Amino acid sequence: MLLDLNSVSFDVVGSTRMEERHKKILKKKYKDLTRDLRPDDIMDHLIQEDVFDFNDIELVRAQKVNQLQVEKLLSILLTRGPRAFGVFLESIEERYPWLHKDLKKADEESARQPQQPAPKQDENTSTSDARQPFQETEKPSPNQPLIPEEQTCVKRPPQPGTQTREKAVVQGTAGGSEPPLTDEEKVTRKMGNMQLSNQHTRFEVPPKVDSNRVTEKQLNALAGKLGHEWENLAIHLDLSKADVDRFKADNPYNTRSQIFSMLMAWRARRGGAATVGTLIRSLEDFGVGLDLKFLTQTS
Repeated sequence: MLLDLNSVSFDVVGSTRMEERHKKILKKKYKDLTRDLRPDDIMDHLIQEDVFDFNDIELVRAQKVNQLQVEKLLSILLTRGPRAFGVFLESIEERYPWLHKDLKKADEESARQPQQPAPKQDENTSTSDARQPFQETEKPSPNQPLIPEEQTCVKRPPQPGTQTREKAVVQGTAGGSEPPLTDEEKVTRKMGNMQLSNQHTRFEVPPKVDSNRVTEKQLNALAGKLGHEWENLAIHLDLSKADVDRFKADNPYNTRSQIFSMLMAWRARRGGAATVGTLIRSLEDFGVGLDLKFLTQTS
């Protein structure tokens, strides 16, 4: 399901934003947070302290898997003003003491370091700054949506051999005790659940087009159907975060052009292996939730 950017609520944000040093801490601890944190455990506290509202809760819970929920929660938290970081620390102190300890230590260390003023943004802004939502010095076209900060989050699997507290999202799990799962088993079960949650069965690619190299016309049509999940799709297609940043910098405020550039880069790197069948199977494995029949049309 594609996110409707117009539905994002900023009623409790005000005109201030989180301190840059706190943003850097959250981004530095991104892997640990997306691996261990469960948003439902802390959102009551965030609402109670007026950092989140109920629209924010709906946006977080609309994500299909826990990692995406954490990414959405963090992207909203970054826009919630200077006190949001402290409230977030309070919310994780009881259930996630190891995360609380790491974040608090990083906060204390950064507070002792001299802070440099954040540079103002202009048209030549670096891609890392361009990812921040609602920059004050840039005025996009009113017909083009701003790209939310959560799209800078890249899917990263848990590190092998690391104990996590994330529960496997498995439908129909029977009650009772179960032997602990390895990280690899958890990822496997979660991906299996994502596939089961798809509302359509795997599309059978006609043999006559399965091995055809995908065309620019087909990729342009696909770019028009994808939404802001395209950055995670790029990683799924073995492109890098640096590639994603470049596509965004080369096509500011034009999401479709960013997506098309990404797809063309994938096509160029795969060469003759960039076939219609390969693309469709990759999209279904990622779980785009689209009717992909249009990719098999040759006219």
